[in-house]
Amino acid sequence: MSASSGIATVDNSDCKVVRFSTADYALRERSRAWHEICDRTQLRLDVEPLSDEPLYVEATVLRMPGLAMAVGRRSGTVYRRRREFIDHDGVTIAWHSSSACHAHRLGRTVDVRCGQAIVLTVGEPGLLRVPRLDDYFNLLAPRSCLSPLIADLDDAYCRPIPAENPALQLLTRYIGILQETGTFAVPEPRRQAVTHIHDLMALTIGATRDGDEIAKNRGARAARFRAIKENIATRLDQPDLSVATIAAHHRIRPRWLQRLFESEGTTFTEYVLAQRLVRAHRLLADPLYANHALLRSIQGSGISPILTVRFADAME
Repeated sequence: MSASSGIATVDNSDCKVVRFSTADYALRERSRAWHEICDRTQLRLDVEPLSDEPLYVEATVLRMPGLAMAVGRRSGTVYRRRREFIDHDGVTIAWHSSSACHAHRLGRTVDVRCGQAIVLTVGEPGLLRVPRLDDYFNLLAPRSCLSPLIADLDDAYCRPIPAENPALQLLTRYIGILQETGTFAVPEPRRQAVTHIHDLMALTIGATRDGDEIAKNRGARAARFRAIKENIATRLDQPDLSVATIAAHHRIRPRWLQRLFESEGTTFTEYVLAQRLVRAHRLLADPLYANHALLRSIQGSGISPILTVRFADAME
């Protein structure tokens, strides 16, 4: 297979998406192919597998104004940025789910434990050593987008961010939701998501007092609301779904949760009912869920079967 035949590229106006898998390549071609992706997406890195075992990478790489992002799973590798690769001073946050990693940049060396993140500059040569197969994401944003929000950005470089950092946890969850819902495929939601990610990156690194207020009222609020809606979607068949249960799960006050929905011109109860009706209609339209499975779903949702059928008829 050629070095480019296994690369799936989607060019959506100002958003370029590249999906890559080493499984599409012969063993001897994998390092070269992944290196080509790093060049094509302007990540500009040398790639060195840690052992004689074949390199494994499953990655989605996105580039858009204000943000580059790589999300996926990769085996133990050393990534080096040589000085000749440097053409801007962007800021990156690197995170791995369950493995430690080792970073060296700006004369600083740090070992990052599993679940932690690290802040790096791409304006200087450096090294990131990932010891074993793990899920990861890398976010890269222009320094000019983050520095107004952050107290001392230079001091944050090559410093670990604790896994229990609330902003990092929210950022990690938000990245997953954006990927699952295809938000980056639509221009306006994509632009909003980039701003929200900048806010969450600033909060994760350490925002100024003014930056903290801006980021919490904008990016953090939007990310938390998306996470709440996703959580509701997984609980639609639970009869005890309530403001109290969702608020407790997300460790927020019930009244604050209610205000989130009020800001969109609805209430928690109205939103849940609408989502249950949409779900019921989807099940009614699917032959696989006809008969007993659908009835159990409706009975568990608290929706009148008669109301559901009328709603389904109106949607036809």
